[in-house]
Amino acid sequence: MNCKKCRKPIPDDAKFCCYCGVPQKKKKMYRRPDGLYEKSVTISGKRVVFRGKSEKEVERKMLEFQGVQEKGASFEEVAQEWKEVHFPTVTYNTLRSYKPAMNKAIEYFGDMLLKDIQAKDVKMYLAQLPSTWAQKTFKNYFLVLNLIFEYAASNGIIEHNPAEFVQIPKGGKRTYRRAPTPEEIEVIKSSTEKTFGLFAYFLLYTGCRRGEALALQYKDIDRKNKVIHITKSVYHEGNAPRIKQPKTERGFRDIILLDILMERLPNGRPLEYIFGEKDSPLTASKAEDLWIAYQRETGLGVTPHIVRHGYATILHEAGIDPKDAQEMLGHANISTTLDIYTHITQKRRSEMAQKLNNYTQNTQ
Repeated sequence: MNCKKCRKPIPDDAKFCCYCGVPQKKKKMYRRPDGLYEKSVTISGKRVVFRGKSEKEVERKMLEFQGVQEKGASFEEVAQEWKEVHFPTVTYNTLRSYKPAMNKAIEYFGDMLLKDIQAKDVKMYLAQLPSTWAQKTFKNYFLVLNLIFEYAASNGIIEHNPAEFVQIPKGGKRTYRRAPTPEEIEVIKSSTEKTFGLFAYFLLYTGCRRGEALALQYKDIDRKNKVIHITKSVYHEGNAPRIKQPKTERGFRDIILLDILMERLPNGRPLEYIFGEKDSPLTASKAEDLWIAYQRETGLGVTPHIVRHGYATILHEAGIDPKDAQEMLGHANISTTLDIYTHITQKRRSEMAQKLNNYTQNTQ
């Protein structure tokens, strides 16, 4: 505040001016209609409001806040603040993976002051995560931790992100969902009349993700130009189906409608779901029940994603260029497609080696 006489700046709680000595009358604190006292101050460019049942309580809260500001915020406090800002902006499925990653980070760093956390602490956190985890899981847990630090740095809570130059430890196993075997593919091709059999057949010859196929309506099937328009996907909140758009631009795509698939697809009303309850997508439990029934009737142990990899195998064996395959499969990065192609090649080479070894041993 400023002195009442000389107008020079003096401490808010000063009883006398330290320049001219004039006594200062204490300004009464604002009292709200509900009886609470209130005072607002600007701290680091942000307006902070303090309320209490008495002026002393408000002043006590201000002192406590000042102490916290000087000491610095804990990791958990900032993580919870980041959660309130960031969680409403992400999809339901992303949220499901973010929550355990955030909780794990809070469990480890907890009350540590954010300003005291260094790169070595981040490395120690990553090192204590289970070594049996897949590389993708490591990446997700590190991503959430990095987002929290980025939030703190961008809001002036810390000077720099301690995870900025930290790399994920090598050694996390990479998991590949296998493709269906030639024998399984034959069963899929001959089981379209089984429960949900057309759904599996559709995945095999389009490479659609499970949610993309469940979201398809007859209006998305262009029989004249022989393409399938992929513009949306189904996800589930609990049991209820929800529609969302693809996460990346690559997710929006046109898939070639193969002749052998078009022959088996029935006709329906434009807004009717091909694999749904006419005018609405399948619930989570219904979709699961149908797939379990399909597995039981066919004897197959495949998942929808394994069947999708069957389409990748078909593209590879048909000689389709990886860049074109990336577009058909809707991969955001060509590296994902190349990884699958490389894995298929290595698997074929191993199978060929086994056949050659069996043959040469039997001809000795």
